[in-house]
Amino acid sequence: MSQDSIIKTYRFNPAVVEIELKDLSFIQQLPHLLGRPHRVAFYQLLWIKEGVFVCQIDFEKVHLKPGEMLVITPGQVCAFDIVNDYKGSLVLFTTSFFSRTEEDTHFLYTAEILNPAVLVKKIALCPELLTNLITLLENELNRKKEKLHSAIAQNYLRILLLEAERGVNTVDLKVNTTLVRDFYHAVEIRFKHNRNSNFYSNLLGVSEKVLTKICKDFIGKTPKLYIDERIILEAKRLLSYSDQTIKMISFELGFEEPTNFIKYFRKHTKETPKNFREAQKRI
Repeated sequence: MSQDSIIKTYRFNPAVVEIELKDLSFIQQLPHLLGRPHRVAFYQLLWIKEGVFVCQIDFEKVHLKPGEMLVITPGQVCAFDIVNDYKGSLVLFTTSFFSRTEEDTHFLYTAEILNPAVLVKKIALCPELLTNLITLLENELNRKKEKLHSAIAQNYLRILLLEAERGVNTVDLKVNTTLVRDFYHAVEIRFKHNRNSNFYSNLLGVSEKVLTKICKDFIGKTPKLYIDERIILEAKRLLSYSDQTIKMISFELGFEEPTNFIKYFRKHTKETPKNFREAQKRI
C-alpha cells in the first residue's frame, strides 16, 4: 500500500506555473480537508497578518502571531486552524518551480529555514517587508502569462526565502554544513530502505568517522541516531494519523518482520507501537 493511501497527501494542482498565492480565508472554507491531519508534496510559506493562528505540525502545536511566517516542508503532517479569526497569506510552490539553477537547488537543501531536521520552522519578519513582497508576488501571478512571468515570480519568492534565511538565528559553526544537509536529504529519500549509517557515508563519499564528527558538531547527534529518529517520527505519524495495521506499517518502513519493528520502536520510545497508538487516540 502506498503512503498516499495511508495519510491524505495533497499534490500541486496542474498549472503552467507551479506557484500559488492564497488568502488564508480558504482554510476555513475547507475545514473537512485542511483542518484534519494531512501532508503536502510541496513547500508552504504561511504568513499571519492579523489575529492568532494555531496549527499542528507533526506532534507540536504551533502558535503564530502577526509578522510571523511558518515554513512547512514536503512530507510534514499538518492540521490548520479552522476556529480562530486571522488574516494572512499562504505561498505554495514546488521544488521544480524554484530549482531553475543549480544554485537554487543547492539553497533548497542547505537553507536553515528549510531544514528537514527542524519540525517547526517559524521566523519573525518585518511586516512592511512581507506585505510588499507578497503584494509584488500577487501582482505578478495575476498578470497575463508571458515568457518572463515564471522567472519574475521565482525571484520574488527567492527574496522572500533569502530574507527568512537571514532572519534565522544560527550559530557560527566551523563545520561543513553542506555535507550535513546532503546527509539530511539522502536520509529523506532512503530512510525506508536503509538504516545503516555506513551506507550514507559511502553515498556521500566520506568516511563514517568524518560524517559522525560533522553530525556531532552540527546537530549534537550521530548519523545513526538521526536516522533512527527519522524512522521513529515516520512511525509515529503513521500510527497516529492512519488506520493502517502495525504489520503494514512495519513493511512500509522497511522491516522484514513486524516483531523487528515492534522491538525497534520499543527500544527508541520505551513503549510498544500499540500503546503509543492508543495513547494518541486519548489525546
